[in-house]
Amino acid sequence: MSETHGAYLVRLNGADWVTLSGVISSLLAALASLHGQLYLAVSLLFLAMLGDALDGIIARRMGITRAFGRYLDSFMDVLIYLAVPSLVFYQAGFNGAWALVLAVVMACGCVRLAVFNELGNIAEGGQLAYLGLPVFWTQFILAGYLLASIWLPQLLLNVLLLSLLLWFSHAMVRRQPRFKFRKLWHILALTLGGAALFLILHLTLGHGGY
Repeated sequence: MSETHGAYLVRLNGADWVTLSGVISSLLAALASLHGQLYLAVSLLFLAMLGDALDGIIARRMGITRAFGRYLDSFMDVLIYLAVPSLVFYQAGFNGAWALVLAVVMACGCVRLAVFNELGNIAEGGQLAYLGLPVFWTQFILAGYLLASIWLPQLLLNVLLLSLLLWFSHAMVRRQPRFKFRKLWHILALTLGGAALFLILHLTLGHGGY
């Protein structure tokens, strides 16, 4: 890596700083979760997701893509989409024996990210695609779980989530092309819209889950 000269291991570029912003937003989400503010935690995770989506766009448009950025992004993905969401699930009532499946999700997610570091995106039908379901879908599963918790009893909710997480774990490691969001307005609508929705829920309903 050419940027390893000088007093520090690497010289960070603009895209790298955007990637690292996920440290702040995801750790604030973890803190909110530990204080029972689950809707706020999900809102913050959507903001972390926005940074994760924008760093690659910035790197490509500025012509500063490099292997280091892909590795850094994957490390952040473990925090944003695997570790912190697992904590939120646990705090929301998916705990005890139920939580054992979260270890499966994290293991499959780490395998998926390691393969992505090696191969990157793939070409499918003339468009970029993912190989295996990307880990960021954890965020949508978590959002759906908290929304469903408003109406469904905890036992039914956990049974449904268990089934969904087992399918998700399998889909992450299966060799199959998966859709990749490419339009910026789609990304902004999903992330900012999700952040706004759960912030409103936090302000109106307080916490989520238990």
